[in-house]
Amino acid sequence: MSRLIKICGVRSEEIGVEAASLGADLIGFVFFPKSPRYVAPEAAESIVTAVKRAADEEGFNPPHFVGLFVDAGEKALAEAAPFLSHFQFHGHEGPERCAAMSAEFGVEVIKALPVGAPGDLAAAADYAGAADMLLFDAPQPKNADRPGGNGVAFDWSALKDYAGETPFLVGGGLDAANVAQAIKAAGGSPAFAGVDVSSGVESAPGKKDAAAIAAFIKASRQAF
Repeated sequence: MSRLIKICGVRSEEIGVEAASLGADLIGFVFFPKSPRYVAPEAAESIVTAVKRAADEEGFNPPHFVGLFVDAGEKALAEAAPFLSHFQFHGHEGPERCAAMSAEFGVEVIKALPVGAPGDLAAAADYAGAADMLLFDAPQPKNADRPGGNGVAFDWSALKDYAGETPFLVGGGLDAANVAQAIKAAGGSPAFAGVDVSSGVESAPGKKDAAAIAAFIKASRQAF
């Protein structure tokens, strides 16, 4: 299986095109207003259009496009679904919700699950058949106002205990310097699908850095 690289939190056409041309397989948009990476749906759609146009003109493979949501209602999902390939759910969306939203809007679902204790991977079994992919992320830090690791890594060695068949991405605190370590830890699982980065390719919260993206993609490909 070809391993995937996801660049999340893209907010500009320039960065979207740059990431895609460098070989990102998935580009993510954050539709959670509390995040410094928040982007309005109409702006995200413009980025998708620009990336697809550049792919056609420059001859690179266009990526898939992912929308990150936290306990969003159908109205918000419907607004973004037409230009997305995946919903990525970071809230309290259970297996039934994941399956229902995938069927209703015709997109695949990535369900984020925190991994902070040895037993946390057990929750993944509930999403077999309901989510197309999982994202194993760091737990939400204390006093954080948004889900996810917020740039914090978790103990990747815990992934050796994952026995499920649903493909998974690894996220949480990744950057060009440590992604090879994460890939080595997760790579023993046949379900390991790739890596997801956001703050690790930024010069400031919400500000993506093209050189950091290039370095991350290069380090990931070499480790794969």
